[in-house]
Amino acid sequence: MNAIFLEKLTKNYGAKLALDSIDLAVPEGSIFGLLGPNGAGKSTMINILAGTVIKTSGKASIMGVDIDDSPQMAKYQIGVVPQEIALDTFFPVREALEFYAGYYGIRPSGRKTDEILTALGLQDKANVTARQLSGGMKRRFLVAKAMVHSPKVLILDEPTAGVDIELREQLWDYVRRLNKLGTTIILTTHYLKEAEELCDHIAFINHGKIIKSDSKTNLLGSLGCKKVTVELMTEINTPPKALSEYSIEILGNGRLLLKLSAGSEIGEVITRLQSAGLVIKDLWVEQGDLEDVFRKIMTK
Repeated sequence: MNAIFLEKLTKNYGAKLALDSIDLAVPEGSIFGLLGPNGAGKSTMINILAGTVIKTSGKASIMGVDIDDSPQMAKYQIGVVPQEIALDTFFPVREALEFYAGYYGIRPSGRKTDEILTALGLQDKANVTARQLSGGMKRRFLVAKAMVHSPKVLILDEPTAGVDIELREQLWDYVRRLNKLGTTIILTTHYLKEAEELCDHIAFINHGKIIKSDSKTNLLGSLGCKKVTVELMTEINTPPKALSEYSIEILGNGRLLLKLSAGSEIGEVITRLQSAGLVIKDLWVEQGDLEDVFRKIMTK
């Protein structure tokens, strides 16, 4: 089963086309990255799934539940941590979580309030009102709210924007634990290193269209870029003709920076340098990353 399945999903705001006939499948049990620039359509898609925005046309289902056929059941399948911090300011943290659990019809005996507070490091803030929390703690509280009904799918919309490194690491530890327990995670973030470390599947969206969607391994393998720094025994001022097919930058002090496609062989580079009569003193290889992939896809 796909955790999320979208078919020809479209959303118009008057003359503005926010989502343009999107097809997307999010595998159940995955950590799925949804990446794209501001205004690409990420939040519109999330809000349609959450039930706060009405789609113009197309189909969307969450854990096999169609959002039109069974809107209430679909909402039970999903938890959303929004990008904006909007909180109930007058209730203590624990009481607010109990309230939200009740909203989802969870009986007191079946609630996991204390478990969630402990997992997110909020147990010592249980009797503090949300408005008294620090920015980082407010982010944790948003995650806690999204988890009160134990959703099968958790959407995190820019969850670590503006938070410190310690909170970021704690949040991702919790996300990984949830994923191991079977929760599908959908993540939007501008921190590409974060997405590369966490996600196993990634979709790129721009101008309301899915540009590409694939496993992280396939994306890095087909679109990644190897960076090879070569230190020569002698300094050169112009790139050797033997390396003309590569992107080359002369760094000075006998060093060259070559950018290769992911499938290129380092041995071929060495052979070509030697054929040009150049002697290698040292060589470093840096594998391509998601930032390279993002640039290539978004500039097409």
